[in-house]
Amino acid sequence: MLRTARTTGRVGVGLVLAAAVAVVSVATGFMDPVSLLITVGGALAVTCVTFSRARLSSAWRHVAAALDDDASPEEVIAALKQLARIHRTGGAPALERAAAAEADPFVRQGIALALECQDEDELADVLLADARRTAAEGEAARHVLVTLGKLFPAFGLIGTLIGLVLLFRHLVDPSLTSIGPGLTTLYGAVFANVVILPLSTKLHAHLAGQSLRSQMIIDGILLVHRREYPTRIERLLRGYVGTPAAEGPRRVAGLAQHAA
Repeated sequence: MLRTARTTGRVGVGLVLAAAVAVVSVATGFMDPVSLLITVGGALAVTCVTFSRARLSSAWRHVAAALDDDASPEEVIAALKQLARIHRTGGAPALERAAAAEADPFVRQGIALALECQDEDELADVLLADARRTAAEGEAARHVLVTLGKLFPAFGLIGTLIGLVLLFRHLVDPSLTSIGPGLTTLYGAVFANVVILPLSTKLHAHLAGQSLRSQMIIDGILLVHRREYPTRIERLLRGYVGTPAAEGPRRVAGLAQHAA
């Protein structure tokens, strides 16, 4: 519930800022419906034609997850440590019951696979394949934002060219209204550099963190599968907490590159 409240609060702040920008634009004369239609409508239309509905929905989900990213590695470490303790004391049945109550779906799935797979190499391959697929989906979602970031300036330029054509047609009777679409260049630059590109950067950082988190979970599940001591699992997994942020993008690229 707290997470939902935080997300709603961020959306509310975004709507208030958008409304404030719209009011200022109208007051200063920088609001032109035709220019908005050309820039925003054109970019969104081409995006919808380029990508499938499933890909667009996935991009929206990934962006929402990136904006609401408050996952802590301490929670994962504590969960895997507790699962290891249960596995050592209560055996496989107790581990299965405890894993079913875990909030992280990757942890739940990983423990379920650990109970099914006797061979550790097979378990590692299955978990890594799932992590690669998730990383590839994230990169595909980010590609939608990258495409939008290119389309907004492109349609901004197209709108400016339309404005110039209209201006040439009205040289006999010049009218400022004939160059309204010239604002599309401004709109395209603002949408691309103020909205889309920051979201793409944030999503990229989120994917890097998720890749590192997935690798930590995989290693933890393998240790649980071996019935390692909980304290040793905690000590080994804490090595991920201090991993430099630069490692994340490389891990994402590696997982996405080898995606099945």
